Amino acid sequence: MVRFRAQIFVVASVLACGCASKNVDTPPNLVSDLPPPSEGVTTGALQGSGYQLSEEELKFDCKKLTGTMQIRILQMRDYDPSKKTSTVARSLQWATTPIFGGTKEGVDPDGQYLKDRAMLEAYNRQLRSKQCKSFDLDTELATKSTEVTPMPR
Repeated sequence: MVRFRAQIFVVASVLACGCASKNVDTPPNLVSDLPPPSEGVTTGALQGSGYQLSEEELKFDCKKLTGTMQIRILQMRDYDPSKKTSTVARSLQWATTPIFGGTKEGVDPDGQYLKDRAMLEAYNRQLRSKQCKSFDLDTELATKSTEVTPMPR
């Protein structure tokens, strides 16, 4: 009986390791994930900014950029580093997602906040380059009320 359980455990472990080693294709959104652009290509990002605007994002007009930024700022205002899930819960989610599937949302809330901030900064630069009103991100993110809509100045 013990031998049978050991064999089942070995088979289950091999299957779990095989699933966990499967490569997941995620769309790149950080500059470090992308190959460097060829010369003469407008990327919409400054060197080392951490976020590169896609071709679609480069085509956004002022209204679309502003609306997208307003939504993201409101989402980020709710971020509180002291109110995140425990390290144990995030570790379990990180370990079981490749095996059983599911989302990796929330595994790294600090990293997600930094990515969102980099995206906002890239969008804000794009607003300025199109000579639109831009946001004071420090002021807008310092406001914690989600009742007040962020407005460009």
